[in-house]
Amino acid sequence: MAFQTAITIKEATDNIHNSRYLLPAIQREFVWRPHQIERLFDSLMRGYPIGSFLFWRVDPETAKNYSFYQFITNYDQRRPHNLVHGAPDAVPGLKAVLDGQQRLTALNVGLHGSGKWKLPRLWWNNPRAFPERRLFLDLLAPRTEDDEELSYKFRLLPVDDKGAPERRSDHEHWYPVGDILDVKDSSDDLIDFVHDHEELKKTREPQKMLTRLHRVIHSDGIISAYEEPDQNPERVLNIFVRANSGGTALSYSDMLLSMAVAQWDEIDARKEIHALVDEIGAIGSGFRFNHDFVLKACLILGDSDSIRFKVENFRRSKIGALQHQWDRIRNTISETVELASSFGYSGQSLISANALLPVAYYLHHRQPSLGDKDRKTIRWWLVRSLLKRGIWSSGVDNLLVAIRKAIQETSAAAGFPTHAIEEAMRSRGKGLTFHDEELQDLADAGYGGRAYSLLFVLYGFVDVATNRFHIDHVFPRALMTPARLDKAGVNEERIPEYRDRMNRLANLQLLEGSKNTSKGAKLPADWLRDQYSEDERRNHCHLHDLGDVPAEMVRFLDFYEARRARILKKLRRLLVSGGAEGL
Repeated sequence: MAFQTAITIKEATDNIHNSRYLLPAIQREFVWRPHQIERLFDSLMRGYPIGSFLFWRVDPETAKNYSFYQFITNYDQRRPHNLVHGAPDAVPGLKAVLDGQQRLTALNVGLHGSGKWKLPRLWWNNPRAFPERRLFLDLLAPRTEDDEELSYKFRLLPVDDKGAPERRSDHEHWYPVGDILDVKDSSDDLIDFVHDHEELKKTREPQKMLTRLHRVIHSDGIISAYEEPDQNPERVLNIFVRANSGGTALSYSDMLLSMAVAQWDEIDARKEIHALVDEIGAIGSGFRFNHDFVLKACLILGDSDSIRFKVENFRRSKIGALQHQWDRIRNTISETVELASSFGYSGQSLISANALLPVAYYLHHRQPSLGDKDRKTIRWWLVRSLLKRGIWSSGVDNLLVAIRKAIQETSAAAGFPTHAIEEAMRSRGKGLTFHDEELQDLADAGYGGRAYSLLFVLYGFVDVATNRFHIDHVFPRALMTPARLDKAGVNEERIPEYRDRMNRLANLQLLEGSKNTSKGAKLPADWLRDQYSEDERRNHCHLHDLGDVPAEMVRFLDFYEARRARILKKLRRLLVSGGAEGL
């Protein structure tokens, strides 16, 4: 392995765009967040080392046998997939990047392209959640030498239709970092640029920043790389694993994906799998699946002897044979996620995607169409398996194999074999029996996926299949600020209790989205009076175990404890002595 002469960042990104740098199929996707890209450019400006790179020099004859992928220029978190390069064997001087993909992609996105990352508190299927962002440098920002902070103010900012940052003020001047690529002469061109903007002429700092940026991109030899010339793919694979062991852990599913790409000669496995991940992620209110889930489903549905993500298992002929079952597998996975969505689950409430795999196996091999009884039975098992802590957190592969065997040994005519499945789970210490201590813990569940499942159990009359329901705070969070609680007459010593309990189960209910939006920051007694007639109000309070809803904030804890007691009583009845009829 030889160390190569360092090149500039501009030369490196040019190599990306003329396809001299490509990615092998074993590379994972780009996963960096905006702050990591901003910090990388700050490190470059401060003269900090950004590490060496590792390339594999691929001869044309070798390149014919493998799939290679292009670098991303315009990143979209919803579709973070690299495009396959059509003719890698025709690329002169091809180098496959074994270590450094994240850094090179970050440089490419920052200089040549853009990125779309989800904004917080917005749904994944909301188009406004993913604004286009480009990298800018604020030429008026004062510098700091604090190692914990950015010395240079790089920001990935949302842009308008003309590519200008949407956020501007008189105290900022956002320079598009990619524009530095077109600057040939750092002195004359940058002096002219500064003199064209009155606010930049007040100090020398803007010109010094631009001059430094130009030198970093155009002049300094920053991209230092080792190059592996050996054409043996086994050696290259081992080098790749070693090189990536110190960073983000190499997922064995990435290896499986690369093997599928190599072995599936009739379809593009990588393209198909990523397309399915996108498809099932968009079902209902949106889910958060990755290709690990799809690949694990392939192993289970295809009846592979081993479903572990180990290289020796990925090389078996069974993996290549999966392509002939792909259409059915793809359809089953989609139908399973559709079923989960009809139960009201989404990415926010599905605690573990692995819980769907036994359901998928049953649909795939035993019952392609479900009746009402099967749907109810599956939902009841799924809800409880997600509520019970520890079921899907460890020993998952052995558990899934045991459940698969239980389904195989049960007649399809018997319906979803809950009893056989739970017996197999119990034999591995994964029983679905709930003890009182666990019920107490569930009664104190916080806002999130487990609370959503609990609300399913407690209030199964809610039609989550046809209406989009939200987890609503009975007493709104907006009323739980220390200032508002103090104004409402709550004793200062009790305020921490109020704030602790506001996000717990006894203050949560399933509420139709439109009603939740209309509720706002009203006290629940006021909102109920505005929303319902007296009989409707009484019925709503009875169905949701609200009891006598107080009209004053100071009685919140009394309401909370009374409702918690009613919820705990119902959980004992449903989870200890009940069954599917609870839903």
